Amino acid sequence: MLLFNNLAMEGAKMKKIIALLATVVGLAIFSIVNVSGGKLPSVGYVLVGPKNDGGWSMRHSQGFDILTKYGYNVTGVESVVEADSGKVFAKLARKNDIVFGTSFGFMKPMVKVAAKNPDTIFMHATGYMGSDNMDNYVCRGYQARYLTGVAAGLLTKTNNIGVVGSHPIPEIVRNINAIALGARSVNPKAKVNVIWINAWFDPPKDTDASNALYESGNDVLYTTGDIPSVVILAEKESTPEKPIWSMGNDAPMNSFGPNRIVTGVIFNWNLLYKEIVDKLAAGKLEMGQKYFRGLKEGCAALSPWGLEVPQEVSNHVDTLKMRWINDMQETNGQHWDELWPFSGGYNKRDGTPVAAGSVDRHQLDTMGYYVEGIAQPFPTSE
Repeated sequence: MLLFNNLAMEGAKMKKIIALLATVVGLAIFSIVNVSGGKLPSVGYVLVGPKNDGGWSMRHSQGFDILTKYGYNVTGVESVVEADSGKVFAKLARKNDIVFGTSFGFMKPMVKVAAKNPDTIFMHATGYMGSDNMDNYVCRGYQARYLTGVAAGLLTKTNNIGVVGSHPIPEIVRNINAIALGARSVNPKAKVNVIWINAWFDPPKDTDASNALYESGNDVLYTTGDIPSVVILAEKESTPEKPIWSMGNDAPMNSFGPNRIVTGVIFNWNLLYKEIVDKLAAGKLEMGQKYFRGLKEGCAALSPWGLEVPQEVSNHVDTLKMRWINDMQETNGQHWDELWPFSGGYNKRDGTPVAAGSVDRHQLDTMGYYVEGIAQPFPTSE
């Protein structure tokens, strides 16, 4: 692990007063009041990968870096193994007013550390467990994934879309499901093939999985990790006779394959970090909010279109995106709300119907099944 400080610690650590205002409405909501003589709260965070991984951890690191421009003291630890994260959280909790964990696997260790450090606020990305001093936050990546799925369904010639899966956690599963739902909304013959590598940042495994998907006839390739293997492969192997397309992930990856990349989901975590930390500084941060921001807020977005993407495809997807953001889009009488496409009704892979309007936030946070259109059985374990 490499400890890095974005801003030097100055003066004695600010004192905090946490006022707990319990409200019985299914969740206990607590107001966090910071009385610090005008000083801003100090911020700690933990990354699962290196801060220069080109994807997930890089975008989080960039989001925290922006806080320093507003005067916040920020300390981060990168490349933390999820099983060892509890020790890192405990160390950061002793020196900071709020601590962020940026990987799903950090959730249970953070719960334990939060219970032992009631005077520190803890925020966990992509999970669902919380407490009096711990809350969750995430960007609605599935919204952008759905739109990329629409593009993939329009572009595929083989009707086979390949995905390199990182870990089969709920966030990644719902993103892959969103790809399948998007693709099949415009191309009912499309199917999604998934190879899991059980790693966030493992270039050899990612490359091997990308090659396997390509060699088995998938002509639109995705990754859910931080390696642009699929983008590099599509740029290298695509020919007029056998066109290959790729999708980026987490951060813009166009530079690795500007011609054959389609687009990709990108995250602007700085918006959430600024919102949460500013509320803490103002004494207005509440627990139990489960911060969830998407296309409308700019937390999740599409990266720039690739140079060779047909204009009719990019225009179609951009129109859907703007109509969705402006609450104007419907399909078969179903309004595209913040939970779309899962709010519209669909079938699970085994044919079990999921009724329109029956999926809530908790079901998204804990999603553990495939939708219709994904070829492989759902993995039973990592």
